[in-house]
Amino acid sequence: MSDIRGLMIHSRLDYVENLPDRKHYQRLLQHLSEGMRQSIGEQVFLTNSYAFSLLKELDTAIGEILNTPMESIFRDIGRRSANLIMDQYFFNYAQSKNPQGFLSQIEKLYPYLCNLGQYFYQKTDQKSAHLKFSYDEDIHKPYCWFIQSFLQTGIEICSGEKVILKEIQCEADDGESCMYEVSWSK
Repeated sequence: MSDIRGLMIHSRLDYVENLPDRKHYQRLLQHLSEGMRQSIGEQVFLTNSYAFSLLKELDTAIGEILNTPMESIFRDIGRRSANLIMDQYFFNYAQSKNPQGFLSQIEKLYPYLCNLGQYFYQKTDQKSAHLKFSYDEDIHKPYCWFIQSFLQTGIEICSGEKVILKEIQCEADDGESCMYEVSWSK
């Protein structure tokens, strides 16, 4: 069973907690299993490891309590997460307007940010790259939407414009890994 960093769980809880209707957060907590509530306790520590199954349960519960398409929810969570952590982990790449530096740095930080499977980055030219995620766990599509949106927003924060992230294959859709071609202008 794989683990994931608390940052991933926190991103979901933070999103729901900051929705305009504050009742959603309480409904989410009530919707979770007793085991999940005990695992996350009063506080989720960003660098602690949590079972990936907890993230799956949390993602499912979020989808069930919100009256919004799942893809929209998790793309919003990915955008919000990128906007929140870029200043902490990728500030120099945002300041230097360096999308390639951002994508390369993820390779170094991925074990500390996500800790789920492996991330591979290959620069293809000045404004494009191939990205690959290989997981040792059954991935669910909301996690992929989150990652895709996080990457796209991170590139945009680093001054990449007209970002195109093309999914080549997805583990959640029976692919061997999650592979993307990403390109941008400027």
